[in-house]
Amino acid sequence: MALLFDPGHLILNERQSEKLFNSILIASQVLGALSILLVAVWMGGYEDGFAWSSDPEKEFHYHPTFMVMGMVFLFGESLLVYRVFRHERKKFSKTLHLILHTLVLLLAFTALKAVFDNHNLHVKPGTGEPDPLPNMMSLHSWIGMTTVVIFTAQYAGGFITFFFPGLSMPTRTMFLPFHQVAGLSIFMLVSVSVALGISERAAWKHTCWTQKREWCGQHLVSNLVGVSIFLYSACIVVLVANPRWKRVPLPEEQSLQQLNTYTQSNVE
Repeated sequence: MALLFDPGHLILNERQSEKLFNSILIASQVLGALSILLVAVWMGGYEDGFAWSSDPEKEFHYHPTFMVMGMVFLFGESLLVYRVFRHERKKFSKTLHLILHTLVLLLAFTALKAVFDNHNLHVKPGTGEPDPLPNMMSLHSWIGMTTVVIFTAQYAGGFITFFFPGLSMPTRTMFLPFHQVAGLSIFMLVSVSVALGISERAAWKHTCWTQKREWCGQHLVSNLVGVSIFLYSACIVVLVANPRWKRVPLPEEQSLQQLNTYTQSNVE
């Protein structure tokens, strides 16, 4: 892989590298859209649709749907911003990056509310008596909640450092590599959490597998959700980790950065 990515190697020229980038990018978008479609079919079709707190069982369906839309797809898209728009002004990319991350956060919090409501408002079948289920018992819940907490901390740190109030240029330069590595690491952790969640849901609800010991459409779709998310995540990691496709500052941005550094050093 290093031979394909290292600019010092000539296995791929610039045209070939750009073609590879576009091919992987298109594949990522197809897989991302497929992941959302499949999870919507799974929750909306095989598991009887959506509702809010009036029907806690159906409210749960917002949890996987919004998590796939937010923590998987939009999170991945936010990481791609600085690759897809690497020739645009940084202000545009940074603003879009922030907007997408904000949407991820909103969808993640809504998805968490859905699963907590599902547990806390659970009733006994047939009687309708309150029968709350315990929260945070599974490995999926531990890793998933940890992922959301770390993502929120990453969002807050990035917002303060790079957006508002915005720290000094030397501090941003020092913080940026950690911010980038943390973002990609959190994204990969999301894939682990999703895989655990799909397996947990299948073990609880897919009686065709657990009791009848046979394939059914519901189980097939849930597996395809996992495969699509895994392949989408792999595409994102390849696109983001390749230094040949990294954003290079525009000439005016380099001049401004040098001016800010010079001014800061004189002030100090």
